[in-house]
Parts: sequence; C-alpha cells; structure tokens
Amino acid sequence: MVRVHGARGGGLAAIGAEVDEIMESVAASTGRATEQFFAAYAADPDPRVLAAWLAPRAWREIDYVFLLNEEIRRYGFGFERKHVALLAKQSFQEAEHYELVGRAIESLGGTVPVAVPAEAQPWHRFLWDCLDRHPLAAIAAWNVSETSASASFEPTFKAGERHGFDEVVRVYRRIEADERFHVGLGRQLLSRYARTDSDRAEILRAMRGMRDIAWRTFTPESVAAVVDS
Repeated sequence: MVRVHGARGGGLAAIGAEVDEIMESVAASTGRATEQFFAAYAADPDPRVLAAWLAPRAWREIDYVFLLNEEIRRYGFGFERKHVALLAKQSFQEAEHYELVGRAIESLGGTVPVAVPAEAQPWHRFLWDCLDRHPLAAIAAWNVSETSASASFEPTFKAGERHGFDEVVRVYRRIEADERFHVGLGRQLLSRYARTDSDRAEILRAMRGMRDIAWRTFTPESVAAVVDS
C-alpha cells in the first residue's frame, strides 16, 4: 500500500486536501498502468520488453541526481543546512538506484540509458521546467513522480516473482525503502518552505502537471512503441 497522505500542516495547510487528492490519483493511475503492463507481458513474456519498460525508470534515477544537485546549487542557501544534507543524501541514493536498476536491465539483456529515452522526454522536460520556475516547483513535481513510482512496486514484485525475475525483485525491494524517505522528505520541504499563496500556486501547478505525466511510462503502449521501433 502506497502512503499518499503526508504532512498537511505548515505551508501546505491551505492546499493539503488537493495535494492528497493528486497523490491518490497518480498512485491509482500508476498502479493500474503497471498491472496492465504485466497482464500484457504475461501473454507474451519477453525479457527485452521488461528491460525496455525499466529503461525510463533507470533514467529517472540518474536525472534525479542531476536535478537534486542543481536544486542545491541554485537554491540551497534558502534552505536550512539539515535539509541541504538530506537532499544530498537523496541524490546519493538516486545514483545507487541508477546502478541497481541498470544491473536489472542488463540481467534481462537490455541496455542502460545514458540519454533521455524518448518515452521519458515529457517527464524530463516538465521536471526541469519546474526547476527553472520556482525553488519549490521541482520538489513538488518529483514528490508526485516518486509517489507514482512507489505505486508500481507491488505489481512489479508479484509479476517478478511469478516470472522468475529475481534480480528485478531484489533491486526494487531495496529501492522501496529509500522511496519512502524521498517522498517524506519532499513533503517535509514543501510544508516547511511554502510561505505565500504564490509558492502554493507553483506547487499545485507542478503537482497537477506531473500527475498527468508520471504514470504514462508504466503503460504497455509506452513499451510497445520502443520495442517495435
């Protein structure tokens, strides 16, 4: 079960109900998309299809490293030192996840992405646009994206165990615990530093936009376009 209700006090108090609704919506969409992918996969199991499905996940991990480090470089002196340290911790964990997911992809005979995969381009562009707009916008966007990713774990575990992809299951069991920290940190930062109606408007813009993007790379259709190309 994905925990979608976080801190609703502080600077998020006025928008907490909508924030929770966004998180519930993206988690539900991602869970359905993941289940649909594995239902289609079961009809014609092919490791290269699973490797292609994992590729955007690997890219998200390394793109988070770039993004978090840039968030710290641009805006870090506006945060408390402990929060800078926690963002740096998340960045390190995302780098570890890129390595772990990369191993899983290679175990399936796939290739680890070193540039933005085509199916991840809308996600990537929106995330970095948010970073340019406001100090909290990228945090809000990746908080939705991380919540989305967390909703894919349980269907992935079940399918991985059913099809014998032990490395995929092992990797995502390890990642799951880190994701809880990442989601919680994002909500903590938003609650702490959202001070004005303008801040909250940017947070909601980022969350609404990412809600409509994040789940789409979990669908069977997103992989079919890659494998057939």
